[in-house]
Amino acid sequence: MGKLTLKQAEELVKDGVFTQEDLEKMQSDGLISAGRGTTRRYVKTGDNTWVSPMLYFAGLKGAKYSKEMTKLKMEVNQVIEKYTEGETK
Repeated sequence: MGKLTLKQAEELVKDGVFTQEDLEKMQSDGLISAGRGTTRRYVKTGDNTWVSPMLYFAGLKGAKYSKEMTKLKMEVNQVIEKYTEGETK
């Protein structure tokens, strides 16, 4: 069985297929990919160069995400998607 990407899982929550709690359980059970291999998002700087914004938790060292961390990451990803482009730069 393959894993869902975080984006696919978020769309399923948005569409009402399953709840936020289901999403969090699926992440803790390892059914949703950690996000590696997804399309990078880019935004242009004032100097006309491309940069990729990202959120990470310093000091995590393999610990599991809490519900609050998962919620924050999902909300930050939504903001990043709103203000960036998903092309390869």
